[in-house]
Formats: sequence, C-alpha cells, structure tokens
Amino acid sequence: MAAAGGPATLITQVQQGGPPINTLGGNGELVQIRLYYDPASLQYMLNFFRNVAESIPSRSPSPTAQESDTVPIEPIGGSAKDMLQDRAGIIVLREDLDFYAIPPRADIEQAEMIEVKRAAGRALLKQDGIFSGLRKSEESGTTEQHLIEMLTAGGFNHNDAWGHRAGEPNKAVICSLALARLRTEIKGNELANGNAVGMAQKLLLFWRKPARRCWWEGVELDQVEGVEGKLKVWIRRVWTLEMSVIGLR
Repeated sequence: MAAAGGPATLITQVQQGGPPINTLGGNGELVQIRLYYDPASLQYMLNFFRNVAESIPSRSPSPTAQESDTVPIEPIGGSAKDMLQDRAGIIVLREDLDFYAIPPRADIEQAEMIEVKRAAGRALLKQDGIFSGLRKSEESGTTEQHLIEMLTAGGFNHNDAWGHRAGEPNKAVICSLALARLRTEIKGNELANGNAVGMAQKLLLFWRKPARRCWWEGVELDQVEGVEGKLKVWIRRVWTLEMSVIGLR
C-alpha cells in the first residue's frame, strides 16, 4: 500500500479534538466551515474506542480514583510487547467505493438511468464482506493476498463484515469503515503468540502514517431493480489503512 499524503485522516482529527469548525479569515472575521461526516459512522467509531478503552487495565487501580480518560498517545520505541503492556492498538480500515453503471440499453432515458444507478448502489450495499471485494487471484505473493494475511493476522477475520457501510448522498459512492483491536494475546507480562506480535509490530508502522491502495474491477450485478438480466458496473475501491494506539490517563 502506498503512503497517503495530504491532511491527516479523520481518526487522527478525532483524537486531536476534531476538525476545526470555526476559523479566522484573512481580515480577522470568524469564518464557519461546513463539514459533512456520516454521524452513524462517527458513532460506530466512538463506541468501538470506548469499549476498547474500558478493557485496558489501569496501572494503579484505586477504589477512590476517578474514572480514567482515554487519550491517544505516541507509541514509544521498542517492541510491540513493551508498547502494548497497558495500551491498546486499533486497526482502522476505510473503503471508498466509486461505481459506474453501464447503461443496460442504448435508448435508456436519463431519469431512468438515475434510478438504475440508485438500484445498483443498493445492490452493492448488500455486499458487506470486508474481503469479498478484493480481486481474486491464484498467484501467490500478490498485494491483495498479503494485505488479507496482514489484516487477518492483526485483528480481523476472513468473514468479517464492515462495521458501518452507507452511500454518500447524491453520489455514486459507498463509504465503509471497520475497526479491529490489534491482536497480541497478552498473558501476564508475556505475549504468547509470536506471529501476532510480529504482525502487531508491522501494523504499528501505520501509526499516523495512513496508507492507501486502489483497485479497479468490473462486475456484473444480478437482480438489480429495473434491469433485465445482469448490469455491468465498473468499481473503483480505495482502501485507507491506519493504526491508533490508546492508553489511560
């Protein structure tokens, strides 16, 4: 996967207090910035982080101590074993899917084609398996196979579905988000699963350094509303992979 340039992804912005809503213009006046982000997707993310935070053991538990706050932290140098003794790693995986429906017949009207696109979007929404959309290949050592192996060893399962999946308003775009706790198998002061430790160390390289990968794929959708037979659709998938590490303050 290629390193992603540009501004930080949403997960980093959330950890730093969220993206700016109000800012000062060139003349010192207050300028309001309009931001759109699916609230259901954001709620899924917040709930996941909260559940993981509640499972992190406190360093010095005390009956009179106040409830700890969850804070993002900078990973320290050293092994994953040292880093994750009292912290938790979270894998953040996002898919942006653009689809382009081929007109099922030459004489189709524009209004009818819009409905076909909407129906194609509904059909694609039902395909909610995380890894079901990756290009199938019998060749060993492909980028897709390596990515699946890395993610399934790190925290996901082969049959996992996206935690949140929804279409963007008035666009032929479907956005999906899935989170998984980094798998380390910690027992006492020892990490029992050596393979998980090695994969955790590798995935931690994506801390605040998101990587992106793009695929193009041509598919034929069955049973699309308003279409006789199969509908040919071109799909462009963009995956963004990022890591987060949280601890208790």
